[in-house]
Amino acid sequence: MSGILSSLTNAAAGLATVQSVANGGPSTLGSPSGSILGFGVPGIPLLSYRDYFLTTMESWIASIPTRTQFVAIIDTIPAGLTTNLIQKLEKNDRLVDKDFDIDYAKKALSAHLLQNVMGCIFLAGASIPSENLSVSNASIENNAGFKQGSILQGRDAFSASNLTLQFRETNASFTDLVMRPWLIAASHAGFVAREKTDPLYVKCNITILQYTRTYQKLSMIPRKVWNFYDCVPLSLSTRNLSYDTEAVENYDVSFIYDDYAVQDTLYLPLPDIITSIAHGKIPRVSPFQK
Repeated sequence: MSGILSSLTNAAAGLATVQSVANGGPSTLGSPSGSILGFGVPGIPLLSYRDYFLTTMESWIASIPTRTQFVAIIDTIPAGLTTNLIQKLEKNDRLVDKDFDIDYAKKALSAHLLQNVMGCIFLAGASIPSENLSVSNASIENNAGFKQGSILQGRDAFSASNLTLQFRETNASFTDLVMRPWLIAASHAGFVAREKTDPLYVKCNITILQYTRTYQKLSMIPRKVWNFYDCVPLSLSTRNLSYDTEAVENYDVSFIYDDYAVQDTLYLPLPDIITSIAHGKIPRVSPFQK
């Protein structure tokens, strides 16, 4: 309890310089000789929950990000994913020369300008997998009033919660001319370890960067980075064609992965850097200035 009171006193002292605190109002707590949880706390300033909340929101760490600012980078599209490979894997009497002829489309759709400058330009959404830990109880026969303990049983397998990327449909369809053949090749190759030089190597790493605002006239910076390792596409959503109103089509592609990790950027002194820039302590020179 003494720790709670100390925290309240420190918080109140820290807000004593905020002009609006002295105004009182319905958002203030106590008085200079008020009572908190039955304990007298004499001599502290009025504590405004509203002003304390707004003050913390001004910091970089506690400000609210935007959910729409993210990119995804697919580090490589398998080199062995070629017309020759897919036509051999899907060989049948009805196959003609242009069936699964993906070489030109793959080269165009995997170009640096479409995949690396701003991440995959066709990305429209992403669903980060959840984490679940199952639990049961240590049963006691005829336990009467005795409490039964809890047992943590197991963490869900990655196969139970896949990474899902949503791709925008364009004239040259990334989902059907790259992801669909990739999935077919993976079905033949299996989710096994292979050398990257193997034509049936079908894995990739996917990085998702979530960005946030910094300061006026400055680029956004990543606030959180997700790394998914050894990813393989598993499913493509159905294509629905109709004669009704036109709309932008987005298709889901789910991926299995071997491992994943999340990073933050707090190892950089971001709050100090942004504060310094805001106060003009770091000169900003336009790249167009001579």
